[in-house]
Amino acid sequence: MNPLLSRPQVTAILAISLDGRLARAQTPGERIASRYDFQHLEQQVAQVDAVLFGATTLRMGGTAMRLQSPYLIAEREHQGRSPQPLQIVCSASGELDPNLPFFRQPIHRALLTTEKGASRWQGSTAFDHCWCAGVEEIDWRQAFRHLQGAGIQTLAVLGGGQLLASLLHIGAVDELWLTLCPLLLGSAAPSLYPAGLEFAGTLTLLNVLPVGNEVYLHYRLHYYA
Repeated sequence: MNPLLSRPQVTAILAISLDGRLARAQTPGERIASRYDFQHLEQQVAQVDAVLFGATTLRMGGTAMRLQSPYLIAEREHQGRSPQPLQIVCSASGELDPNLPFFRQPIHRALLTTEKGASRWQGSTAFDHCWCAGVEEIDWRQAFRHLQGAGIQTLAVLGGGQLLASLLHIGAVDELWLTLCPLLLGSAAPSLYPAGLEFAGTLTLLNVLPVGNEVYLHYRLHYYA
């Protein structure tokens, strides 16, 4: 964990094509990975206090990654935890469609935004928490203070590429799960890591698991001082 940041333990979990793309350009809401990958994702999400994802990811999919397995839900309740992890959407602008299915899911929701974004939701009951971190851009030190204040010790990041890049840039991702899918999606599809940004660190491979035509890669991240 980056000693410069007081923050939760952060694990990023993503499925990518062989050419490093996160979704199909033509049908961006469609999952590119298998049913097994969904089970793998659900198992990882069941272990954390909260899930963080970007506004673009929400617009593309329309919903949060809600646990569906009765076993995993029961396990959380047995541990004295809420049945579902808190679902946090990160949006500097706060421009989200209140008609998205996300707002009808039986989950607790939070918005991580800026002063400008928070003003759009003033007086709304759509979110259980509306955390303001920054004026026009997300200030991650403030953001992590909000998360810790809410008792969040473990956090899963599910995308997209810009959000992941922002967290990697400040050394705020501890582990990375990548599902490598047997697809080539082309440059029109959203990228895992936006061009022009550099990662100042190294990755240690912890595990490789081939399942069918997919490969599950688990890394620990180390950042340069």
